[in-house]
Amino acid sequence: MKPRAGIGWEAGGPGRPVLAGGGRREPAPQKRLDRASPSFHDMVSRLATLERAPVFFSLREGTLRGLARHLRRVKVSAGEMILFQSEPGDTIFFIERGRCRVVIEKPPSIVTVALLSEGDFFGEGAVLLDRPQQASVYAQTECYLLALDRQGFQSIMAGREREGLDELRRLADQRFNLFADTSVQATWGLLLQEATVVGVYSPKGGSGGTCISLNLVGALARRYPGEVLLLDLDFPYSHSALLAGLVPTSCLARMSSLPRDSFEEVLLSAVLYHAGGPMILPGALRPEEADEVTAELITRAISVLRKSFRYIVVDLGVTITDATLALFDLTQHIVLVAAPELSAVKSAADAVEILVQLGTPPDRLSVVLNNRSLKAAVTKPAVERTLKREIDIEIQFDGARPEQAAVDGVILSLTNPRSEIAKGAEQLAALLDSKHGRARIVARSARPSEGDLEPAGVGEGT
Repeated sequence: MKPRAGIGWEAGGPGRPVLAGGGRREPAPQKRLDRASPSFHDMVSRLATLERAPVFFSLREGTLRGLARHLRRVKVSAGEMILFQSEPGDTIFFIERGRCRVVIEKPPSIVTVALLSEGDFFGEGAVLLDRPQQASVYAQTECYLLALDRQGFQSIMAGREREGLDELRRLADQRFNLFADTSVQATWGLLLQEATVVGVYSPKGGSGGTCISLNLVGALARRYPGEVLLLDLDFPYSHSALLAGLVPTSCLARMSSLPRDSFEEVLLSAVLYHAGGPMILPGALRPEEADEVTAELITRAISVLRKSFRYIVVDLGVTITDATLALFDLTQHIVLVAAPELSAVKSAADAVEILVQLGTPPDRLSVVLNNRSLKAAVTKPAVERTLKREIDIEIQFDGARPEQAAVDGVILSLTNPRSEIAKGAEQLAALLDSKHGRARIVARSARPSEGDLEPAGVGEGT
């Protein structure tokens, strides 16, 4: 179903994201905010939005005013899908307020190719190049959009702005190629046997997400020494290295201004090696450095690290930010950590819904129930009813061992296999290996051998 912004936004609007294993939800009705001719102040606001948009700002004033009169303002709730990939479209959308995310689905992954904010626009490919929608676009926050349908666009632009049209077509084609290249690069990781990225997310502080991340890395490192990395993005304090008895001297945040030709070397030199086998890369050493860790920096770092490791475990902390959302798209598996407490279970239920809306397949999401006290406030069946799914792994109460391990700077999964935390981490490592270890074997068998590859120009008849 395509959103018909030009012919019926009063009756229908953007829909929900594609849900794994269940098709699309029906579009939620949206209210068109403007019905009559725009007022003077509204016209000024529309012109300001057009003038912020790339290429449009260079159009003549009369053309901009004509386009502004054809715009319709639409309010879209956070999480609503605005455009659907592969479906036709007839509308260009300008972002007046809010942020949107552009994603391309290339099963089994969903790749974020752009984050758009005020002054950006999207949907131009379908209008200018007459192509199906290359990507899906959804509202990351509540958005106010200005919609311009193909008929209104062509009636104003035709015959007046030939140079402007050519420039817009070049921009649309450039964007199309850029998004295509980005999505292809992101999906080559599996075929090239690059690292599996596992995000550990704990939506409620105190649930033990960092402890589980650290011990999961230890359990995986016992299987693959030197091939497992923990990337600590639990801001504002990234303490994994200290909890493991290591002293960090650099971090990811300090790589933000490095030139590309030295980025890889400096990044890898900041990785700390633990004698038990795992590697750790702190995200930041000081709270104020956390702001330097942007979505772009994380994407650059992951692309480098995936070439050097078998598993990358990312401690995502408790807060969903733009950087966290970008990381969700780079992961092959999400581990959601919850404690059997009322507030933690409620937060976990909200997180499961968000992850499903973001397109996380059910078999790529695992829930770990971490008993932080001897007597749970909420029973396991009650937690499963609230989450509307089964618990994958339950970690029993481990007494004072986790706290003592933090004081001693040791990783329980490496030093005490009888620890409940160590047992849970080993179960989680086995679960990940059963899913992603097999995928790596399949990918390896799918790659052509050297004997199957022909030099360019060599073939039948030569």
